[in-house]
Amino acid sequence: MRRRVSGTAAPGSSSPSDLRRGGPALAVPFGIVAALGLVTVLLPPYSSPWWVAGLAAVMLALVVALYVASRRRPERSWLDPMPAYLLFPYAALVNDAAGAGSGGSSSGMTVLILIPILWIAITGTRHQLWIASGLAVATLVAPVLLIGPPEYTLGDWRRALMWGAVALIIAPVLQRIVRDLERQSRRARVSNERVEKLFDDAPHGVALLDPSGSIIRVNISMAVLVGLDPPDMVGHRLADFETPGETRIEDHLGRLMLYRGESLQSECNFRDSGGNDVHVSLSSTVVGDAQMGEIIMVNVVDISDRRRYLDRLAHLADHDVLTGLANRRRFESELDRHLDRCRRHGPTGALLLLDLDNFKQVNDTLGHNAGDQLLVTIAGLLRRSIRSTDVVARLGGDEFAVLLTDCEQSDAARVAELVVERIATHAATLDGVARRVTASVGAVTFRAAAEHAADVLALADMTMYDAKEAGRNQVVVLSEGDERGPRTAARLQWQSRIEAALAEDRFELHLQPIMDIGTGRISSAEVLLRLRDEGELVPPSRFVYIAERVGLMPQVDAWVVDKSLELLARMRRDHDPSFEFEVNLSGHSIGNPDIERAIVDSLTTHGVDPSALILEITETAAVADVALARTFAGRMTELGCAFALDDFGAGFGSFYYLKHLFFDYVKIDGEFVAHVHESAVDRTIMRSIVGIARDLGKRTVAEFVSEPEILEVCREEGVDFAQGYLIGKPVPFDQFVLEFMPSAIGSAPNE
Repeated sequence: MRRRVSGTAAPGSSSPSDLRRGGPALAVPFGIVAALGLVTVLLPPYSSPWWVAGLAAVMLALVVALYVASRRRPERSWLDPMPAYLLFPYAALVNDAAGAGSGGSSSGMTVLILIPILWIAITGTRHQLWIASGLAVATLVAPVLLIGPPEYTLGDWRRALMWGAVALIIAPVLQRIVRDLERQSRRARVSNERVEKLFDDAPHGVALLDPSGSIIRVNISMAVLVGLDPPDMVGHRLADFETPGETRIEDHLGRLMLYRGESLQSECNFRDSGGNDVHVSLSSTVVGDAQMGEIIMVNVVDISDRRRYLDRLAHLADHDVLTGLANRRRFESELDRHLDRCRRHGPTGALLLLDLDNFKQVNDTLGHNAGDQLLVTIAGLLRRSIRSTDVVARLGGDEFAVLLTDCEQSDAARVAELVVERIATHAATLDGVARRVTASVGAVTFRAAAEHAADVLALADMTMYDAKEAGRNQVVVLSEGDERGPRTAARLQWQSRIEAALAEDRFELHLQPIMDIGTGRISSAEVLLRLRDEGELVPPSRFVYIAERVGLMPQVDAWVVDKSLELLARMRRDHDPSFEFEVNLSGHSIGNPDIERAIVDSLTTHGVDPSALILEITETAAVADVALARTFAGRMTELGCAFALDDFGAGFGSFYYLKHLFFDYVKIDGEFVAHVHESAVDRTIMRSIVGIARDLGKRTVAEFVSEPEILEVCREEGVDFAQGYLIGKPVPFDQFVLEFMPSAIGSAPNE
């Protein structure tokens, strides 16, 4: 049975309120003593007049009647002290009867006068005690004065003096002691009731266990957690409610008993009465109990929601939000793991790189929603085309990668052809431009990559472009033993092409406007890099990762910084003196002395205020070396430049970087912005990012703002700046000035 300590007194016990009212538990011993006094004087020999004992008996009966009458009243009244007052004449009659005609001097019943004095001292007020003291003195003095010698002699005066002192001095002391005990009892009761209430009403589960782990008592929250009533849990072992097959609770309690006196925390899963698992956190300690010995107190907190949230964050960090596939970060991690395996046990498996043909036309013609739905469908086709041990990822846009962990070249070719066939077959069932969507796949085995001593991802990318140049909707496999390598390697001599672009100044900068949501003013722009190659404007996604791999990215970033500051100087001089540029830096450039020198030299050369330059670093760039990034950001901040953390929220360590790096702006990742007007989850994430950034004194920029509804949500949630196609697309400098700078409207571009 569940043990319970209640604030209400148990039957047969005396609470402080019973003492103040003179309850039966207190009255019975006083009544027994008074009755014994009457019985004693009736025993032979008896020489006192019969009417004295009879009057004493009547007086005692009247005392009992008044006591019963006072108890019938719900509140204290004048009747409560009356029985005690009547006990004084009763004591005088019994004393006289016991004296058998010789007066009080020979009577031993004078002690009965203590009964009403003690009664009032315990149950009465200070005023009533003074009345009782006066009655006690009167009871002793009256016979001496009224009857006198020889029945009452001088010794009775001394007796009266002694009992009067008892009544006047000792009785108040006794009353104070009783009151102190009453107050202590009340405080103990209130404290006990408070502890009981705290235990029973605690918002988290609390269980008391014996040293063997059996439940002594649980509160309501604990019982609700497992879907039972508290009494149904008592007597069972706490481990009985754990998810079958797990032993975490036994381990937890075992370690707790081994290290007594320490608080121990751990996590486990409970199985509730409905068969559902509840993830909980246990915090336990061993406490001593005077009656029961050692007791284990376990605090149990349901952290299922927090666990689901953390799992969701971890999933978002490693998976593409749209398709649910692994993202580039997760894929590169899996690829590195597989490369380690190949170095230890020899090359095995293959890498497929897939790019959709004509996909841009779907977005431009049917809209992004249609394009997103097509990507989701193709992701499903890829999942169904590989084994569970393989990895499929969306690297970005319409580019996918498949890691076949254990296969030969022929197997890789067969899987690639199956993928191309399934995508073409699915597209054939669609309407409009989506019917023309196909896939170009480049396949490279890890053995072939080892033969070429080249990066497998770069080889797969070049091989994929071989497939595109072969007419698209094709599979090209880099054959093992073929020393010629991919045909696109000639195109694809990206190192030479990038070096040539730097030497011939064939890079271009486009500007995308950033709007101050509060004022509606275009106050800054992000600088975006393009490569002009054979009449084609190549986006950075096609060449930046190659530039990073071959070590050219610091040179490219140095060119970008110098040209950006040149354009910024023109912008501030001719159009807006407060305009700012956001310039992206590669992770390979962070901390590079050449980049720092280029920034300082360019600021000086073009006479630009450092505060107008905002350096953007993506989370993935910061991941490589947080200490190096922090040192670099610190030096640039001292110079006067500002920093922006780009793609915030895309990585699992976002808040870690926000804590440890110097940033003035937080750019919310577009995955949380593109659908924020439709998704309550995205809106909640945006609200939390904005709140944290504001508390840290940082400003926020929302990327991918493509619709008025998205902009309105950003405004309502307190985002500071907006960037996206609704605000403006990336355009060259002169076109940007004409479209977005009020001072340039109606005037020719400033050459």
